[in-house]
Amino acid sequence: MRIRDTDKRQREWEMLQEATGEKTRSKAIDAAVRYYLKMAGGNAAAPTGSVEELMQVAEDQGSVTPAEI
Repeated sequence: MRIRDTDKRQREWEMLQEATGEKTRSKAIDAAVRYYLKMAGGNAAAPTGSVEELMQVAEDQGSVTPAEI
């Protein structure tokens, strides 16, 4: 797969590698994809996403503590 490299995208790749702790773009992208799928939900990897669960807890309790997140 080829993705055109722009200045903005280059900076984003670097930030993504730093955020994920990965040394290569491909590993950083893999980590970001796994995180997104888990958080967003609505997919085979995570039918119910973490964001949806947290929003439900917040609605039920009125708030969510850092420990619950």
